[in-house]
Amino acid sequence: MKVIWTHEAKKSFDGILDYLLNVWSQKEALAFVDLVEDTIAKIKEHPELFKISKYNHTSREAFITKHTTMFYRILEESIEIEYFWGNFQDPKKVEKFLK
Repeated sequence: MKVIWTHEAKKSFDGILDYLLNVWSQKEALAFVDLVEDTIAKIKEHPELFKISKYNHTSREAFITKHTTMFYRILEESIEIEYFWGNFQDPKKVEKFLK
């Protein structure tokens, strides 16, 4: 299946990457990228692998790390990456990104 990233997904992914590069190191940032790529590869093979989101029942939640969740939707012919969420944030805020 084709994978499409929303603008918010790109923006939130870049924000996490910037944080890792500035606060941690390039090693951690590259490890995060690898985890995201591995997770997306699994989703392409098994789109329903991860649970349906409690915030929006058309989205699914893939835990990338204990700190980060990736939200995605299964469309007819593609997977749409919607948003990357820092799990330490107020969970009420995630709903506005999953419309």
